[in-house]
Amino acid sequence: MGKPENFKINKGLASYGISDHYAILGLPMTTDAAQIRKKFLKLAKILHPDVFGRTPEEKETATKYFSKMVSPAYQLLNSDRERGEYLATLRMFAQNKKQKEELPTLSSEIAQKLYRIPHEITYKQYVEQIAPKQYETLDSILEYTATLSELNLVYLLTQTSLTFTSGSSAASASEFQPNNATASAEATPAAKPAQSPALRNLNMAELFISKKQWTDALKELLSAEKIDPNNAKVYALKGLVQMNQNAAAIAKASFQKALKLDPKEPTALKYINQVSAATKPPEKPPEKKGGLFGWGKK
Repeated sequence: MGKPENFKINKGLASYGISDHYAILGLPMTTDAAQIRKKFLKLAKILHPDVFGRTPEEKETATKYFSKMVSPAYQLLNSDRERGEYLATLRMFAQNKKQKEELPTLSSEIAQKLYRIPHEITYKQYVEQIAPKQYETLDSILEYTATLSELNLVYLLTQTSLTFTSGSSAASASEFQPNNATASAEATPAAKPAQSPALRNLNMAELFISKKQWTDALKELLSAEKIDPNNAKVYALKGLVQMNQNAAAIAKASFQKALKLDPKEPTALKYINQVSAATKPPEKPPEKKGGLFGWGKK
């Protein structure tokens, strides 16, 4: 298996110095926030180092694909603000290229076909046709990502009315036009937001929690705790898992630690009263007084 040296794409949008986050995740640019998260969790599982049958070298490569490509792409697209600014940059890039009437350089046959007969529905169909092959093997990732980036480039250059994300949780690109009207159409994309070094474990834990696989979730969270011991979310999710394993006292301690690190941690705030009530000792019944009709010794 060949070792990718820089994990970079040099075709499609990437050939213009633009990171193609949608191509990396294997999604059309019209994808909403919920589907972006769903695809990310799927890729986190595919690229997990514990996948059976991989050599140590392949495990290292899979981890690098996740940390250098998939995770940064998801971190940006998962934020409404970051995604909106990114799409605004792409819109401006497309307008600039259309004005100059520059012809794109396309090496893949499917991108050339889309350029000859462009249509949004066809674009989505082509992306959905390529995406399942993208992460089938570690050797195929860069090749198919490059093809998807070419499809994205064609979509940007050929659609008269660009449609990006939709739904209440997705931000419209038009809402994030830069204040500086003279900003360059090929400006550098926004800086990548900070992320936890235990991001993979956290997302896998959430996936297992959604399936009520508490033991697997706890295993991921214990690993996350070792990697990122000051992350409040780690302890909040540990508390949630322990609560569902009927370990209320331990869950309470985990929630308390999460709130000590972050007093606004939502999961811990939501459940700490529930486990506190479960660990509260039962009240003693009132002491009965001796004698007839309760009279007698006090």
